[in-house]
Amino acid sequence: MKMINNLQDIAQLGLTPDIEQALMHNLTEPFDFDIEATQATWNEINTRLYYIEPSDSDESLSKEGKAEQSMLRFVKNYPEFVDGISDSHLLALAIFTSDGGGCYVFASKLSQTHIVNELKTHLDN
Repeated sequence: MKMINNLQDIAQLGLTPDIEQALMHNLTEPFDFDIEATQATWNEINTRLYYIEPSDSDESLSKEGKAEQSMLRFVKNYPEFVDGISDSHLLALAIFTSDGGGCYVFASKLSQTHIVNELKTHLDN
């Protein structure tokens, strides 16, 4: 799993160009697709994105820090939304602060981790 605080780091995730573009589109849409405005807001309200990699498993995720595990549980239990990002990936968001700060989870729909399987149940709902 990788944690992203800086939108520029998304380019280093090794995603295909169409998936990376779709992800950036969804992340920046609330800010009129302005990357700088999105990043400034993320910095101000402490927003981050967790990328559950194709190689991740429940076992590997259980070895993450307590804070990360807590965030993942919160997103799994209280998603504001879960959207399909292309046919192959999903993006979920949970808001956990009164100023709108939150946590995104981005993953392949093929992931068999507990969190992704739970988030998939919210797709198209």
